[in-house]
Amino acid sequence: SNVPIPSNLSQKRRELPSDDELKEIEKHYTGFDFLPYFLLYSGMRLSEALAIEIDRDIDFENKRITVNKHLLHDGNRPIIENKTKTEASERTVVLLDRVADKITRKSGLLFCNDDGTPLTKRQLCCRWRKYQKKYNLTVTAHQLRHGYATMLYEAGIDEKDAQELMGHSDIGTTRTIYTHIRNKRKEETAQKLNSFSF
Repeated sequence: SNVPIPSNLSQKRRELPSDDELKEIEKHYTGFDFLPYFLLYSGMRLSEALAIEIDRDIDFENKRITVNKHLLHDGNRPIIENKTKTEASERTVVLLDRVADKITRKSGLLFCNDDGTPLTKRQLCCRWRKYQKKYNLTVTAHQLRHGYATMLYEAGIDEKDAQELMGHSDIGTTRTIYTHIRNKRKEETAQKLNSFSF
C-alpha cells in the first residue's frame, strides 16, 4: 500500500472478442470448454465462476445464479473467499436456458477437478492455453465479459440493468463498455458499406 502506482503507465483498451471467436466458443461446451461458454453467457468474472456451487448458487427453477463469493489463488493454491470483489459484485444473474441445459452435475463446484477440488492456478492456465490452441483462439476470460456486455447491448438492455447484471460498482464502467461497443459497431458498419456494391 506504500508503493505508488506510476501515473504514466499506458492503458491498453481491452478488445472485444471477434465474431468468429464468439461463434467458435458457442460451438464447444463439454469438459473444460464449458467454462468459456459459461463466462460468455453469464458475464461473470473468472474468479466468480470458479466459486459457483451448483446446489447452493444455481436456482434451476427460477433461472438465477447467485454471485456471492470468488476464488483467489495464493500462489498456486486456490482459496474460496465468501465475498465478492466489490459490494456491487454481489448479485443475481440470469441463468440462460442454453447454459442450464448443459449443466450435468447436481452438486459441488461447477468448475473443478474430477475429485471436486478447485482448480489450481497452474491447472487453470494450462487448460485455458490448451483450449485456445485447440480452437485457434486468443480470447481471454475478461474479453468474454465484454462479449456478454455486447449481447446485452444488442438485446437492448439498458445501461442500468447491464450494470447490475455485470456487477459494476460504477455506472461509468458500464457506459464506457457500451460506448466502446457502439463505436466498434459503427466501424464495422462503415467497412461493410464501403465494400458493398450493387
